[in-house]
Amino acid sequence: MAVARITDFDSHDSPEVSIETDAIRQARSHVTSYLRASDGGDQAGTVIAIVGDYGTGKTHLAVQLVRHARAELSDPANAMYLDATAESFIELYRRFMHKVGLAGVLSQVSDYYADVVAESLQSTGLTADTVEWLNTRDLQPEQVVERMGLMESALLRKVQAALRGVTENKDFGTALALLLRKGFEHSVWAWLTGGHPDQVLVERGITKPIDSEVAALEAMGVFALLFGGRRRRFVLVVDELDKIFSLDNQPQPSTLAAFQTLLEVFAKAGACLVLSGLPDFRTVLGPSVRQRIAHTVTMAGLSKEEVAEFVQSAQGGPTLDPFTMDSIGYLTAVARGNARNVIRLCHRVFRIVDDEGPDALVTHEVVERAARELFGTLSSDDIHGVVRRLLDASGYDYYHDHLLGLGEESKADFWITYPGREGGCAVLVTQSLLDSDNVAEVRRRIASVKDAAEGAEVLVVVNGVLVEGAAIQVRELIGRDPLVHVERTFAEDFKALVGAVGNLLAGPADGDVVTALRQRLEVVARQQSSIYGFIEQLTEHVDSARGSTDRQLAAIQRRLATLPGEGGTERSTRSALPPDVEKLFRDAVDVLEELTQLDVMLTEALEPAEDETQEAVQRRLRSIDYREAAGRAVMMQRSVQSFRASVAQWFGTEAAGGAAPTAEAEDRLDQVCRAYDGISEYLPVFGLDPLFELPPWAARHSGMVAAVNQAGRRNRVAMALDNLSPRVKRAVWRSSRAGGR
Repeated sequence: MAVARITDFDSHDSPEVSIETDAIRQARSHVTSYLRASDGGDQAGTVIAIVGDYGTGKTHLAVQLVRHARAELSDPANAMYLDATAESFIELYRRFMHKVGLAGVLSQVSDYYADVVAESLQSTGLTADTVEWLNTRDLQPEQVVERMGLMESALLRKVQAALRGVTENKDFGTALALLLRKGFEHSVWAWLTGGHPDQVLVERGITKPIDSEVAALEAMGVFALLFGGRRRRFVLVVDELDKIFSLDNQPQPSTLAAFQTLLEVFAKAGACLVLSGLPDFRTVLGPSVRQRIAHTVTMAGLSKEEVAEFVQSAQGGPTLDPFTMDSIGYLTAVARGNARNVIRLCHRVFRIVDDEGPDALVTHEVVERAARELFGTLSSDDIHGVVRRLLDASGYDYYHDHLLGLGEESKADFWITYPGREGGCAVLVTQSLLDSDNVAEVRRRIASVKDAAEGAEVLVVVNGVLVEGAAIQVRELIGRDPLVHVERTFAEDFKALVGAVGNLLAGPADGDVVTALRQRLEVVARQQSSIYGFIEQLTEHVDSARGSTDRQLAAIQRRLATLPGEGGTERSTRSALPPDVEKLFRDAVDVLEELTQLDVMLTEALEPAEDETQEAVQRRLRSIDYREAAGRAVMMQRSVQSFRASVAQWFGTEAAGGAAPTAEAEDRLDQVCRAYDGISEYLPVFGLDPLFELPPWAARHSGMVAAVNQAGRRNRVAMALDNLSPRVKRAVWRSSRAGGR
């Protein structure tokens, strides 16, 4: 699978294939140095950051570090993995607490109690053996107190004082000490997991719940002190931290300050904190917080030799067949070393050659075919539409399909001119640059454009896959790398490049300053016109939405009325899965329903409705692209629902009663996931592009709003459907193993 599998951290027989890259060796070295630091030396903790782009193996490395730490520690429970998918530290803290569990907290507190009891016994003249048994937990402190008739209340007061000193927090010191008293566990645990304090806690001065980002971070620091106290080692790995710290989700200054304090507390407590995520999260942290990170490990792409090692390991032997070193090198170049894309390409090319027969080999042509199938591109019209909208929004003056010379090869897909500047920028859009023929064609186009327009700058946009060798050859001609269309970053990168190109062009002559100023004002006027048009469309959309609200509510009420009651089959089936697993399926089905809104559209069409509604329905249905894309969306929705039903059936038969699944049960779940993967490969998200170009049915009057929201809707669908089966499997393992405990 091209996604890290998070299962049993204590298993030394993991089915995962792991390649020893420089990043893995570096990160393991930092954790090992921390774990094996001399007990008599410096016990300072450390903070490690793992950064890398999507698919570079961050989660895989995080899992490897936890497994390594658990193998080294005397108490494996002192190494934990958390994925920060909740977008807030409050939820992350609650998940941390549930992973620790009440029994885990009690065990930590009991250790401090045992220390206090052992210290009191040393002054009574008892044999050293008794104290040693207590120190090694052959005897529990409660047993010793009861058998020796020690004064429990006095000892518990000492424990409370010790816990307050360790945690440096009066409320936590009091609450944790109360866990040693019978009857207080429920109240203390409810407060520790975010609930409001019960009256018994309020009477002891605990009045505030842990319900804010700052409070949650402070609480995690308390447990770092608790776990790292008594000169013990504690490792916490927080993965996908970019979900909380991202450029689109800037944290409050108070949250950043609390996070900085958390890093300082981990170092002070002698604990190890590993933070993993996209490079954005380090940017958001700011310099003062970044200074608290002792080591940064950057995930790099896989080399040809590492991919060859992966192929051999994955096949369980020294053979590369049906691959060759040449085809592996080419596959690595096409995937740009990205581990996830390498694995996906290996899987796809293996299937292709397997279909061709036992003697077939992986060739460059097979890799190119797999890359085109796997990394689907936009249509020519779509990519031109994306560029056109970006130029319009930025107010640039441009020509589309503009001939700069006599030959067809001198045609620029877009010719951008700049006020008061000589020449312009030719934007050439091309498909994947994988082989010499692709590159030769682009080079001919570049040469023709430069010959036809002296001093012209050229920007090449690649709508597909770009290999490094092709990038170098294009860079030699135009002085910059081709820009690959990646939906997440293309808009910002394109606008930045077009602006930078304008600055390279020659400026106005001395007498043309007024002309340049006038041209600049015209650009500003076009930008304002675009903004005003958007506002008008937005106003029209709001008015239209207000007018259709009653009809939509009526349709929703009718659909709700047809749902089964409390004892209905559907209701009981939907409650058969754990919440984390159910949410993955619900999100996938909901984004597809939101995209098509077929039920709402057809219901409105079949009811007494205005002619405008009937025409809008027919207008959509007349489009072959729309019908095909809507059909794909329905098939995707049905496949997700069938996948969900199969997983629910698996839970009912294999994980009934909360028992941990057997190896055979895990294999059966793998079969279900592989079957879904086989279906989903023929239903790629880019096949829904005609739906993204249209506004949702409920917002059909807002053309410009729909254009602005295209990327957002496409991202939501991609996030819900990409790698669904590995994410489901991870959630299933977490839920089933939590139930087994």
